[in-house]
Parts: sequence; structure tokens; C-alpha cells
Amino acid sequence: MKKILVLFLVLTNFPVFLTAQAWLPTKKIIRRDAPVVQEPLERLSKRLLIPQRRADDFVPDTAHLNHTPIKWVRINLHFVNSTSKKHNYDGAEAVQFARDLVGAANGDLQRNNQLWLPWKNQIPVIPPRYAYVLCSQKNIPNDPGVYFHYDDELCFYVHKGGNANLYDRRVMAKYGVGTDSIVNIFIMPHHPDSMLSPDYKRSAGGVGVMLSEGIKMAGMFESKMPAWAYRGILNHEVGHFFGLFHAFDSDGCDDTPEHGNPCWNRTTEPPCNTQASNNMMDYNALQNALTPCQIGRVLMLMNDTSAFERRYLIQDWCSLKTEEEVVVSDTLIWRGDRDLKSNLRIAKGAFLQVEGRVSMPENAMITLEPGSTLLLRKGHLHNACNRKWQGIAAPRKFLGRRGQLILEGDARVEDAANW
Repeated sequence: MKKILVLFLVLTNFPVFLTAQAWLPTKKIIRRDAPVVQEPLERLSKRLLIPQRRADDFVPDTAHLNHTPIKWVRINLHFVNSTSKKHNYDGAEAVQFARDLVGAANGDLQRNNQLWLPWKNQIPVIPPRYAYVLCSQKNIPNDPGVYFHYDDELCFYVHKGGNANLYDRRVMAKYGVGTDSIVNIFIMPHHPDSMLSPDYKRSAGGVGVMLSEGIKMAGMFESKMPAWAYRGILNHEVGHFFGLFHAFDSDGCDDTPEHGNPCWNRTTEPPCNTQASNNMMDYNALQNALTPCQIGRVLMLMNDTSAFERRYLIQDWCSLKTEEEVVVSDTLIWRGDRDLKSNLRIAKGAFLQVEGRVSMPENAMITLEPGSTLLLRKGHLHNACNRKWQGIAAPRKFLGRRGQLILEGDARVEDAANW
């Protein structure tokens, strides 16, 4: 027989039902080549226990997009040039190029687009709910997050051939800024000698590679195309940074069909009239669409409190934003983890079941209106920044049943000031 223990909240004086249930072990997700970071023992002892993750649990609900707050990725851009300053953008022109590139990449992320593959598919178009912000160095006035380096030895990028240096990390090691919390992106010129080869030049319009220290991109200056033309390369490489693989291969997602990447763009003639891809993680002319599974995988990593990549996000979930209240007004289940930035209100008669981790910002409150229910089924309420949030209130309004909180299994409420 299941035993039920009735407790009472000091703040709200309403019952809490607690039942026993086992937890699955934490699944730690880290990026390849990530440096080992030793955590203090007191932090390790507070490592969050969360159920086994599934990408589907992190896909944003299009009917309630504000239930998945946008994650902001810190980035900066470096323009690497020769000492002659003849081989890359420089000064105000480069700063504007950087801003245009980031704006165009964010535009594709905000819109997302209907996928071309499979042909005539009905895959829903889901907003990814993450974006980039150019990040300056602390305590440096007027720093735009854009930097210039003049180095004849390290400035050139060679994508293929006997002298290929795309995996050479020296330029990142020498000029990286805030590499422990900012994704550094290096805009580099192709080597002039390489560009003399017609074969090399054909594939040099725009290329990129993600390394553990950041991202290299090349071909922007030589082609003279506007910044928006390279938004797909930026989004593709950042996708790798946050755990995505090439979609044309086996990438762990059921909604990304394997294919040989036979087409660069859609045409009116077979096979590219039906076999072209626009997936951001394929090689193609657009790279402007992500599947629900791909989005879920990115957000799953971003919400993993033990993931190396999480430190590259702006922690705007620590402090309360009162203008962005999250309201649950029907019956919902939150399975994936999330970091709220506002108060949470369960409206009259509504029901919310939490099966993952939910971080409440400092001084935030969860309000249970009369007749509402908050069920923590192996769920965990806390503040991800080790600050205090206010707790849970179930105010009485005239006659009728107060809102109720039910805790099942190893559900926990932590960091609440009034608990």
C-alpha cells in the first residue's frame, strides 16, 4: 500500500502529498574535447539529480512559447588580418559586418523554416528559442565584442590540401577573449597562394570549422558578399558547439533523414527538385531550418546544469523579470528542464505536472489560484544560481478549494525562502 504523508507549508498553510518513487541516474552531456573542470566538493554535493533526458521533452510548445524562455549565447568576433591590413575587413566596416552577420543568423533562428526533406513532409516549424548576443569584456568601456589582430604567421586559413591548417588552434590560443564563457569566432582570409588554385577557389566561398576553443570561418572577405550570406555557416558551426551532428548522417534524430547530400540547392530538374536539403546541419545553400528533434537536443544541452556548454549562456534566469509572468491556464506537463525568468502562476482550475528541473529566479513566487494543482512528479524546483526565491503561495479567495501542491517520489523544493 502506498503511504501518503501530509505536510503543511509555513507560507501558505495548505497540504502537500508526498509519495515514494525512485530516480534515474543523471545523464551528463559534455562536448567533445571539452577541458576537464574540477568542481569544489560543496558544488558536487549539490549536483542536481534529474531524470534521463530525451530531446523530445525539450521541444518548445508553440502554444506556450514563453514557457521556454530564450537562451542567449555569448559570442564575440575576431577579424584576423595580415600586417598590411589588405586581407580582411577592418575598423568600422568590420564591426558593421559582425553586427549584420549576428543579426541575420538570429533572424533565421527566430523564423526557422519549413524543411525540404523529406520531400513534402509535414514536420512542424518550431522556433528554436535561442539566439546570439555580441559580448564585450567586463570593465572595458565601449568594447563592441569585435576584435582585430594583425599577424602574418597566423592570419591565413587553408581549408584543404597538404598545407591545410583548419584544425590549427594557435590563433585561438593567442587571441581568444573570455574563452571560458564566450564562443570566440575567428573570421579569417584564405591564403592567397591557395586561392590561385581553381579547385581550391571553387570551394572557398564560405567555410567553417568548430574547434573546442571556438569557431573559424573563412571566405567572407574574398567573396565580397554581404554578411547575411554567411548566416548559415555561423548557425551550422554553433549547432556543432551545442551538440548537433551533420543531419545527412546518423545524428540521433528520427526527423532528419540520412542522405548523401547530393544537391547544393533546389532546382527544377531531378534529382535536386526533390532531394535538396535546407537543414542547418547539412551542406547546402540555405542552412536555414532545424527539426524539432535538433532543437530539443540543443535546448537539452543548454538546460543541463552539469554541461560545459551552459557556461556560454547569459545567466539571465538568476534575477526576477516581473514583466514576463508565466501563466498556466490549462492542463500541461513539463518534462524537460527549464530556467524561468519570472513569476509562475497556475490559473484557477489549471493543472501543471512537472517532471524535470525548474529554476525560479531570485525573489520569484509560484502562485496557485483556487482550484489549481501543481504536481511535482519527480520534479525539482530550485534556483540555478544558488539564490533564494520566495516559495509557493495558495491564497484563499472566499469559498472554494485552495490551490494544491502534490509531491511524488523524490520531488524536491529547494532554495525557497519560505519553505
